[in-house]
Amino acid sequence: MDTENAKQHVADATNQLSNARKCLNNALRNAEKPPENEQQIQDTLKAVEGALKSATATLTNFKG
Repeated sequence: MDTENAKQHVADATNQLSNARKCLNNALRNAEKPPENEQQIQDTLKAVEGALKSATATLTNFKG
């Protein structure tokens, strides 16, 4: 049975997004050719950073 509350789930998601950002930054540093690979990683990183910003704001503004 799941015993975490909603705030804990958001915190978990925030941590996972932070880890994803670290992994994507590592991938970007090690991107091989063609340049499209690097662009796809950058696009994904931008999306993850947006999601992380949103999740952090949700956590900060959580009521209760």
